[in-house]
Amino acid sequence: MTRTGDQAFIKALNRSIVLNLIRTQSPISRTQIAKITGLNKATVSALVDELIQDNLVQEIGHGHARVGRRPVLLLFNANAGHVIGVDLGVNYIRVLATDLAARAHHAYESPLDPGAPLDANLRLVIDLVRQAADTLPASQLGIVGVGVGVPGLVDYNTGTVINAPNLHWRDLPLRERLEHELQMPVFVDNEANAGALGEKLFGCGKEVSDLVYVSVGIGIGTGVIVGGELMRGRRGLAGEFGHMTVETAGARCSCGNTGCLELYASEAAIEQLYVREAGRHAGLAEILSLVNQNDSAAISAVQAAGYYLGIGVANMINGLNPSMVVIGNRVSQFGDWLLRPVEQTVQSRSFVARYSATPIRLSALGRDAIAVGAAALVLHHYFSGP
Repeated sequence: MTRTGDQAFIKALNRSIVLNLIRTQSPISRTQIAKITGLNKATVSALVDELIQDNLVQEIGHGHARVGRRPVLLLFNANAGHVIGVDLGVNYIRVLATDLAARAHHAYESPLDPGAPLDANLRLVIDLVRQAADTLPASQLGIVGVGVGVPGLVDYNTGTVINAPNLHWRDLPLRERLEHELQMPVFVDNEANAGALGEKLFGCGKEVSDLVYVSVGIGIGTGVIVGGELMRGRRGLAGEFGHMTVETAGARCSCGNTGCLELYASEAAIEQLYVREAGRHAGLAEILSLVNQNDSAAISAVQAAGYYLGIGVANMINGLNPSMVVIGNRVSQFGDWLLRPVEQTVQSRSFVARYSATPIRLSALGRDAIAVGAAALVLHHYFSGP
């Protein structure tokens, strides 16, 4: 005899399958859902009616049919609820309030002082999330969760920041602290993992099953997607390619190693390279403006960083053979000035690239990649089913 618990599980599983099919392939008809899933039409109809009642799915009119009755088309209602994604950078916080398709309603950004007391910075995160929440319209599901991308080592299962060296955070139970204050589900992950998931679900990686997302900001982080899922490693710490050694006698990194990639290809590295070229300091925004004015010192600094980044990317391609490499975060704003030396270096240094061309793209989500990816952490969990 089939137990009630088994029946409830099967129904929940089938509901999840139907909802995700509508979410990813709408507009779609009940008949098409039955054909794709193998579920019988009565089951599909009952589940769709339930989803319509829950305001997650809408009927939007009739499609075309060669013979017989025209099918009623179904559309996922992304406005049934909301998500908040947080990009917690080293020197900034960016918060996006989105719908259930990760489309932004509002964006908020604030400077962050990594040297400030922990409680002050956490209060800033909480205040920005609450500000974003207050601007959202009422919805059936409300805010289903908050996702946070952090530049450091994160235990995803517990939401604990193990070590974020540029923020000087160690063993911080961030999820626990935020859930206590916000009274909402919170998901915390490495910011590059969040960016990778965002690009895979909503950016330039939608058509590939494997990609490497390289987040180039104050530091460098890497998120790796394999078979459509994040590669996490034993404790969820996979992808720390920013701390691969590219100069054996190089400078000391905040991680304790010497010659790390992020010392030579990050936002901070570009600023230091510009000082060497121009004899004065300039921030990233000014260097970007100078590059757009064809300033030779600024261009030289960006290209030098691109060369080192290319060495790192070549090693990633050699080791992982991904379908695509995506470069994101603030340094991606340099566009082709950065991308060309990366591509040239990869072409000359990657053994694998000679036999399996790997496209290297700039993030399709731009400045919002990590915040959208943080929202995607919530959505990935919410729609994953039983």
